[in-house]
Amino acid sequence: YGARSRFELAHTVGTLNYTTALLGSRRYFMTVRPWTIAVRGMNYGRSGRDAEDGQLLDLYAGYPEFVHGYGIGSFSAAECFQGGSGPDCAVFRNLLGSRLAVANLEVHVPVPGVFHNQLEYGRLPVDLAFFTDAGLVWTSGDRHDFLGGGRTVVRSIGGALRVNLFGLLILELSASHPYDRVDRAVQWQIGLRQGF
Repeated sequence: YGARSRFELAHTVGTLNYTTALLGSRRYFMTVRPWTIAVRGMNYGRSGRDAEDGQLLDLYAGYPEFVHGYGIGSFSAAECFQGGSGPDCAVFRNLLGSRLAVANLEVHVPVPGVFHNQLEYGRLPVDLAFFTDAGLVWTSGDRHDFLGGGRTVVRSIGGALRVNLFGLLILELSASHPYDRVDRAVQWQIGLRQGF
């Protein structure tokens, strides 16, 4: 249950000068016990003189915390070539930039709770989740396609099993179907992550 919103503004001065802004909101609904619907929207970006300097790492939408199915190691040279992008792999480059917007919708349930219709986790907290993700990354020189630029929204749908390891880490095994890449096969990802 509940909601959380966050607004953060920071300015960096020195060798590099830029401003970062983060705006995020999430909300949780339990319409049928023990199923929870979670909704999140987040916008994060850098602006200013050095916001896109080569010394800064690009933001990347393909992390499972943002959009499942677009993991860094999942792109092959064949997929880049089939995407008609030449040597720089526009399929992958579409996920990199200085500004990022993400939207997530998720339905999750504790596995033991499914059998008893109770919000029950048992000794080992395990969640089953079904999700749909969407994200858009852009730069000051290459904006979204709906504003005349070359950047497009990336989307996926899938499911995940999450195990809470001693209250410290969440281990996630997910299977997702990415909609906006050449290789639309099911993408498996395993990793440590934060839930939302």
